Amino acid sequence: MPYSTKESSLRKEFENFGQIAEVNIAKDDFTKRSKGYAFIQYTSQNDALLAVENMDQQVFDGRMIYVEIAKPGKDRFRGYPKTSGPPTTKQQLQQSNDVADCWY
Repeated sequence: MPYSTKESSLRKEFENFGQIAEVNIAKDDFTKRSKGYAFIQYTSQNDALLAVENMDQQVFDGRMIYVEIAKPGKDRFRGYPKTSGPPTTKQQLQQSNDVADCWY
């Protein structure tokens, strides 16, 4: 996404697909400048999937964007998505529908 994109414009565009819990533009720790991607957390996983289906590979603020469901980074949250917490078994992880993060 363009480095000049603001959280308010992301919220405005992506709230068309459901209720948003949080918008977070990734920024460089030192310069505080946008890294060119953001995380948008929906209150519903279905809303997040709808946003992915409708916004992936679309032009936003003059640039083509790629929208995907967020995956936890290596060594973060013990490999489990933050929004669902660690399951007690591997089977519960596969059945979990609690992750509703969408990023681009």
